Amino acid sequence: MLPNGYYPKGVFIFIKNNYSAGMNTLSKLPIDMTRQRGLTLILTKDQARTSITELIATLVSSSPLFVIAASEWLPAFELTRTLRKRTPHIKQILDRLRTARTSTCYRLLDTLVNIPPNGEPILVLDFLHTFYDPDVPLRVRLYKLRECCRHLKCLAFYRPIIVMTQEMQTEDYEKFSPALLSVADKTLTLESEPKQSKQPALL
Repeated sequence: MLPNGYYPKGVFIFIKNNYSAGMNTLSKLPIDMTRQRGLTLILTKDQARTSITELIATLVSSSPLFVIAASEWLPAFELTRTLRKRTPHIKQILDRLRTARTSTCYRLLDTLVNIPPNGEPILVLDFLHTFYDPDVPLRVRLYKLRECCRHLKCLAFYRPIIVMTQEMQTEDYEKFSPALLSVADKTLTLESEPKQSKQPALL
């Protein structure tokens, strides 16, 4: 057993600190969650596209950001418009943003596996989306999910990770969500936002 307060060099000790908190807006997300190592899970009641756009704008305004979309949607015009309200340096800020779309659970896992330990914060959108694909055998989806969660947890030892997924009253959600909940250091719930018109996809 290690003496109190002593941690060997190069070893990170994380204390499990799961909690749930309701939020009306992602602007209330504590700023230290985007600067400190660990995995923050945000559950949404709906697609939360306006809130996600605001979150991306906030994060990329202060540091580089890697956004992984497990669905086809990423903000485009709305992100630019949101940034324009905050700064005239739109291009410089957008140059900090890296994105990847992972339309299948296979591609999602491949993307996570190939991310190096050190680097910018990572935001994963619609995380469970690809695991709902009925064309992929259930046992394969469950295996890929466990592997994705394992890699997310490993990455969270070295950089901030924020994962977002929509709560759903479905059998699939009940089947897949426990694995994700089990690896989160913090779990937040975002309340429903007013309905907005659809945003164009990021080309």
